[in-house]
Amino acid sequence: MPNGAAALQVTAERGAWTGWLADRGVNTKILLSVIVAATAAVIITVVAMVQAARADERLIAMKAEHVDSLQQLSHIRGGFGSMFRGLFLVSSPGTADFRASGQASLKEADTTVAAGLAAYRETAVSSPARLAALDDFTEAWAQHSGLRRIVLEGGAPEPGITVPAPAEIGPRFISLEATMLDAIGRLQNAEASESAAEAAAGSASYHTARNLMLSSLAVGLLLALGLALLVSRMIRRQLTDVTTSLAGVADGDLTRPAVIRSRDELGHMAAAVNRASAAIRATVATLSSGASTLGDSTQRLAGVASRLATSADNTARQAAVVTSAAGGVSGNVQTVAAGSEEMGASIREIAQNANEAARVAGQAVTAAEATNAAVSKLGRSSAEIGDVVKVITSIAEQTNLLALNATIEAARAGDAGKGFAVVASEVKDLAQETARATEDIGGRVTAIQSDTTSAVQAIEEISRIIGQINDYQNTIAAAVEEQTATTAEMSRSVGEAAGNSSQIASTISEVSNAARSTTETLSEANQTITELTGLAGDLQTAVGRFRT
Repeated sequence: MPNGAAALQVTAERGAWTGWLADRGVNTKILLSVIVAATAAVIITVVAMVQAARADERLIAMKAEHVDSLQQLSHIRGGFGSMFRGLFLVSSPGTADFRASGQASLKEADTTVAAGLAAYRETAVSSPARLAALDDFTEAWAQHSGLRRIVLEGGAPEPGITVPAPAEIGPRFISLEATMLDAIGRLQNAEASESAAEAAAGSASYHTARNLMLSSLAVGLLLALGLALLVSRMIRRQLTDVTTSLAGVADGDLTRPAVIRSRDELGHMAAAVNRASAAIRATVATLSSGASTLGDSTQRLAGVASRLATSADNTARQAAVVTSAAGGVSGNVQTVAAGSEEMGASIREIAQNANEAARVAGQAVTAAEATNAAVSKLGRSSAEIGDVVKVITSIAEQTNLLALNATIEAARAGDAGKGFAVVASEVKDLAQETARATEDIGGRVTAIQSDTTSAVQAIEEISRIIGQINDYQNTIAAAVEEQTATTAEMSRSVGEAAGNSSQIASTISEVSNAARSTTETLSEANQTITELTGLAGDLQTAVGRFRT
């Protein structure tokens, strides 16, 4: 059983026996079929060996009880025949040698029959019928031998030997011989019937062994075949479920989990497929959420960029006004410088020019303050762009990580995850392109912020200088009566004012250039935002092909 099989949750209905078998490993299932077939073969072999041993025992017993006994019975019949031959030779007229040969035949017959009877009795101890016939033959043979010796040799009868009257000796011999022939016939019949019984028992044992072996073979084959079919069906059903689930993943359908029918290797494979599908579903959901967030962020960024463009246009217009005012200030100061040598003769004209310069300086202060406010607003807008760029960068990083996770999960899924791996690679490339674009925007926003800071500082310097000019002009207006004595000092101050006016014009020109640069940067930002919007749409389309 695989590791963790007990913790695997089976989702299919099943019986106790089929459930137990389904939870075994694939190797165990196959080995069970082989074990059933091997058990049937072992049973057949054991039955065959037992029946063969029994047949061997019967053959040995048949040889000992019937073959050997028939051999001894044959010796008895041979001795019986020798007895008749000896009687014939002894009772027939002839030479002494002829009668001696008959006597020898009779003695040989007695010896042969006695040995045969003794040996036969040992083989017939298990057969009452043969023992009874053997007893009858032995008794008749003893009476016949004793009567024969009395008739042929004379002398007193042996104990137990009945001697009939002379007239009954012949019938007595005939009766004893008939008894012995009948006993031999009974022995032969008993041998035949017992041999037939042994043969029948052997045949029955053979048929029993054959039937038992055939039955064991049939049962073993049926059990092995049934178990093999059951195991094959279990494996096929689980593989079909896994194939169906993987086909759904390949088609973009993540709502078809594989049914877990067992706790074996195939069940764990189905559980792994389900876990992979769940991971892909989570990844797709995260990508979809990230794409939506990216789309919303790009829309907000577009709004911020639009506001920045408006602010930049306002800054450019204000810079143009300030430039014009600075040009007027510079011209007036130059006029003052040109008339410094004639200051004594044209004091009223100087006063008038000084008042005009004060008025223009006041306008310049107002314009500088407005420009400062516009540029400060531009700085705040740039900071807002920076915050949005950070959000987009964070989303791009998350999208890149999600694409990496999706690539890993697709690699785990093998061939079934190749299509999703391509999508994940495209998502990763888009995320990296987004990161590069947002980094470019961040750099440009940083440049805007730097230029804005410089512009604010320059405008503050302009305001300070214009304030100084205003102070100077007020001093000039207050000291018109004393201008004659201080003409040289005034000329110096007017020259300095002329230099400051040129610096004001240069600074305002830089502010105007910075505003134009901001406008161009925002145009590029708008293009990047358009690309991000397209990226969000592509991302939504990519994850939209999956059904979760």
